[in-house]
Amino acid sequence: MKHLALALLAVLTACVADVPASDDERDIPSGDDWGQTASVTDDGYVPHAVTASRFGVFYEVSPDVLAAYQDPTSGLPQAADHAWIISQSLGTQHASRPLANAVHKRGDFYYAATFDLWKAYPSWQSDSDASLTQQAHAFRDQAIAAHADLFAFNEVPTGTPTSGSQQDKIATILRGLHDADAQGRRLQGVVFFTEAAGTPDNWSGPATAFYKAIDDTSIALVVEHYHSTGFICGQSEAALAEHFFALRTWLEASGDAAKKSIAGTKFTVLHSARYDAGPSGWAGADSEATTLADFQRDLSRAALVTRTTEGGYNRLAFGPVHSSMTEFGVQGRITALFRWHYAHTAPQSTETACIGGAAGNCTCQ
Repeated sequence: MKHLALALLAVLTACVADVPASDDERDIPSGDDWGQTASVTDDGYVPHAVTASRFGVFYEVSPDVLAAYQDPTSGLPQAADHAWIISQSLGTQHASRPLANAVHKRGDFYYAATFDLWKAYPSWQSDSDASLTQQAHAFRDQAIAAHADLFAFNEVPTGTPTSGSQQDKIATILRGLHDADAQGRRLQGVVFFTEAAGTPDNWSGPATAFYKAIDDTSIALVVEHYHSTGFICGQSEAALAEHFFALRTWLEASGDAAKKSIAGTKFTVLHSARYDAGPSGWAGADSEATTLADFQRDLSRAALVTRTTEGGYNRLAFGPVHSSMTEFGVQGRITALFRWHYAHTAPQSTETACIGGAAGNCTCQ
């Protein structure tokens, strides 16, 4: 009975860890480690457009992790047609030029200033379209002054699939963020979805205009999959693929041009990189109960499934990677996964094996 009780507790713990959480239910670092200032003077910076077809997206990044990612030997690969997008939630601070300066130390890194829907704009659901557009333009101007290249919309919430009003409001915000300023400068978008918003069965209608706004304004739609090790290890690879890419399948099957565009070149799966003591809304693994080696196999399994599923050939995301939430030892596996799966200018058959060519590296123990 004791063993049965322990097994039941483990299952329940894994299930609790996989209840989709919004940022309001997760601990977010203050961002003070980037030394951002309240405002900066616009010096004419022109955002760098992301044109690469293969890219990685990272959410919540600390200085030590960014330095590791940019290391020329052990960091993220430097290859043609590759880009690395860094986003950091700063709440009402919006953007940080010190962070932008650090990101731009490598030419293939891009800074996405985060538009925090709930933390910075709590009245967004009742604000008029004119007010939302004005707020989006003000954010754009501050982000460009801070040397941002993109905006990161954080995040399409759980209620949006059944709320036409939320869809319309968010579409208005996205178009405002993407509008060119008086100098013709423009930000591309990275739009984050909660897992509930990224679940097709939750959508009560086609939301055609909403997805058209995403396609018109953004280079990536990132669905957050903050799952526990128990979830990743407890599903077959086929089941994981179906789960991770369910929204993409729905978008592709719609036949709508904008949705198919998102499915083909913008849909991105984000996996939890959280590895720290205790339970968390970010899920991932409890470092007091899961060894680093086991968590590395978890990450490798999730990355392999993503890389070998149509729609995941060219794009992958992880979060949070900030050292206050993820032990630094995780970062070596993340950079190694990108060097293994995504280091070529186009998908290669050699990229589709488990990291190191060893199936055991993707097999949960």
